[in-house]
Amino acid sequence: MRWEEVCEHKQLQDLPFKIELNKWGQIVMSPVKIKYSFYQGRIQRLLESLLNTGEVMPECAINTSDGVKVADVV
Repeated sequence: MRWEEVCEHKQLQDLPFKIELNKWGQIVMSPVKIKYSFYQGRIQRLLESLLNTGEVMPECAINTSDGVKVADVV
C-alpha cells in the first residue's frame, strides 16, 4: 500500500493505535504502552522548553524511503 491508500481506507480510520508502512508497503501496527506515552510527554515538554520558535508535535507521520514512519515526537 501507499500512505495515501492507508489514509483513505475506511477500516483503517480512527484506530486506537498507530500504524506505519514498511518499505514493502505492508502495514505495521504498534501497540499502545503507557510507559511510552509517559516518555513521549516528557520528551515533548523538554523540546518545547528548548525552542524559541516552531512547534513540537506527538505522533507525526514522516514519509521516508522505507515507507511512512510515525515519530513519537517531532
